[in-house]
Amino acid sequence: MTERVGLIYDPHIPYHDKVAYRTAINHLANLKPKLTKLVIGGDFVDFYKISYFKSDPDRMPFQEEIKIAREELKKLRNVFPRIPIDYIEGNHEVRLYAHVRDNAPELLWNNRIEDMLHLGARNINYISNIARMCAGKEPYKLGKVYILHGHEKKVSYGAINLARLFYLKCKENVIAGHHHRPDKSLVRTISGQYEAAWTVGTLGQLSEGYQPINDWAHGFAYLDVEDCGDFNMHNRVIINGKVREF
Repeated sequence: MTERVGLIYDPHIPYHDKVAYRTAINHLANLKPKLTKLVIGGDFVDFYKISYFKSDPDRMPFQEEIKIAREELKKLRNVFPRIPIDYIEGNHEVRLYAHVRDNAPELLWNNRIEDMLHLGARNINYISNIARMCAGKEPYKLGKVYILHGHEKKVSYGAINLARLFYLKCKENVIAGHHHRPDKSLVRTISGQYEAAWTVGTLGQLSEGYQPINDWAHGFAYLDVEDCGDFNMHNRVIINGKVREF
C-alpha cells in the first residue's frame, strides 16, 4: 500500500502569501489518490514580535499572531479532518522557547508551543528534530527519506546548489525547506544506489524587509511512499497562482 503525504513549508503566518497558501492547500486537498498524511515542515507561525532581530513596532502584536495561527490550524484540520497531521519544529517555532528561556525561564513548563497553538485539540502531532537527535533518535523520516525543516543542519543562505549542499551535509535522502527556494540534486553512490535531496519553496510572502531582493519561490510538495520505503517526490512551484512541476 502506498502512503501519500503532503508537505507544506514556511507559511510564516500571519505573513503568509494568501494566494499561494490557498493554492497549495486546495491542490493537496484535491489530489487523487487522496493524502493519507499532511506534514507541516516548520515555520508555520512567524513569531515576529519575539525575534532576536529588531522588530518593526507597527507589525501585528504577538497575541494577534497567535490568534490567527490558531484559526489557520483549525481551518487546516477542517480541510483534512481524518488524516494525521505532523508539525515539524522550525527555527521560528524555536523563537518562542528562546524568548521564554531568556526572559522568564521559570515559565518554560507552561509555555509549550503545543499548548499555545492548541495542537492537542486539533490532534496535530508536534515534532522537534533537534530534540529527537539530542535524545539519540533519528530525525523525522518517511520511508527512506528524512524530513527536516532545514535549520537542523546549517547550510549557507548564499548557496547556489542548495539541495546538493543538503545532501553533502546529511549524506542521506533528505527534504528540507527553510531557505524558501525549491531545488533538487541526484547522486549515484559507488555502490550504484541513487540518493537525492530536495528543498521546497515557501508559502510566505516573497519580499520581506530583512531580504527584499532574493530568489525565493512559492511551493509545496507531496510524497508517494511505498511499503518498502521507496518513494516518489513531487516538488511543485506556484507561479502567478498556478501550480507547476519542478
